[in-house]
Amino acid sequence: MATENGDVVMVTGGAGFLGHHIVHLLQTRADYVKEIRVLDIKEFDSSPCKGFVGDNAVSQKRVKSIVGSVTDRQTVLAACKDVDSVFHVAGLITYGTFPDYEGMRNVNVRGTENVISACLEAGVKRIIFCSTVDVVVGSEEIVDGTEENTHPPEKFLFPGYPNTKYEAECLIRKVNGATTAKGNLLHTICIRANVMYGEGDPYYLLSGLKAAHNANGVLHRVGDGKALFQAAYVGNTAWVFICADKALKQRHELGGEVFYTPDDTLPQNTFDFMEPYLKARGYRLSSYRLPYWLAYGSLRAAEGLVKIISPFTKKDLPAQSYSVQYINMNIHFRNTKAKEMLGFTPLFTPEEAKERSMHYYKNVNLD
Repeated sequence: MATENGDVVMVTGGAGFLGHHIVHLLQTRADYVKEIRVLDIKEFDSSPCKGFVGDNAVSQKRVKSIVGSVTDRQTVLAACKDVDSVFHVAGLITYGTFPDYEGMRNVNVRGTENVISACLEAGVKRIIFCSTVDVVVGSEEIVDGTEENTHPPEKFLFPGYPNTKYEAECLIRKVNGATTAKGNLLHTICIRANVMYGEGDPYYLLSGLKAAHNANGVLHRVGDGKALFQAAYVGNTAWVFICADKALKQRHELGGEVFYTPDDTLPQNTFDFMEPYLKARGYRLSSYRLPYWLAYGSLRAAEGLVKIISPFTKKDLPAQSYSVQYINMNIHFRNTKAKEMLGFTPLFTPEEAKERSMHYYKNVNLD
C-alpha cells in the first residue's frame, strides 16, 4: 500500500498499445507513484517506450511484469496485493464478419468482474477504467457530444465490443463507494476513450496503411469526404488516466463519473487525416470517391451472403458495412468535463503528436 514514498499502481493490459504509453508516463511523469505493476497476457517489454520520438525522459522506476489474464481471478488477486490504484485497460477487440463474441464477453465483462472482486478483497482504493466512446455510437451522428447529451443507443453500431464495454462500465460505476475487505472505500472512474493513433497503433491508421499497401499503394476513398471523425493521440489519452487517478485520490466525490477525453487533434475526414501518413510511405488516396451508398449496400449484400453459407463455411470479408458507416458519420466529442474535474490538459500538441506518430507509421511493418 501507499507509504510516505508513494503509491503502488497496477495496469491491466499494460503491455498493449495504450498500456505501454500509460506505463511510460507513470514512470516519467507521475511523481506520486513509486511502484508499477503490469498484468498482461504477454511479458511487459519497455523497449517500445524507448523509441518514443522527442521523449528523453529517464525513469528509475522499475516495472514488475505479471504474465496472466484478467479472466483468471487468482492471478488478478495476487497482482492486486498491496496496490493502491488499478488502471483497468485490458480488453479484447474483435471485428470482422464473425467477431469473437464469447471471447469479448469473457475478457471485457467477466475479466472486469474479476478485477472488481480482487480490488474489493485486496483493499484497492481506486479503479480507473478504460471504456470507449463506442458505447454511445449507434446509427445517429454525434456532434460536440458531452456526458449529458449522449446515451447508449438501442442498437450499437458495432457488434459485440461496445455491448461488453458498456456492461463492464456499468459494473465499474456500480461498485463505486463500496467498502473493501480492508475497510476502506473503493472509488472508480470511467474514461470513454476515443479511437487512438500513435506509436504502437494496431488498428486505426495501421489498417488504412495496410489497405493501401495491399492495393498497389492506393487507399480507396469512400463517401463524399464531408464527415468529421475525431481521433486522439494515444499519449494524451494515456495522460488522462494519470490525471483521473490523481484527481480521484484527492476528491472521492468524482467516483462513479464518466469522461470523454479527446485531445486537441482536430476532427477531420478520416481519409484526409490519413493522407500525410500515406504520403510518408509513398502511398496516396484514390483520385475518385466511391459513393457511400454503393460501398455500404455492396457490403451489406455480401455480409448477408456469407452468413447464409456460414453453417457450411465461414469467410471473413476484407471490410464491414459498419466500418464504412462509422467513417462516414460526424462523430466528435467535447472534453470540457475532463478539463474541469480532472485537470486534464493534453501533454502533446497536435503537431507534436503528428511528429511522434509519423516516425512509427513510416517504419512499421505492413506485411
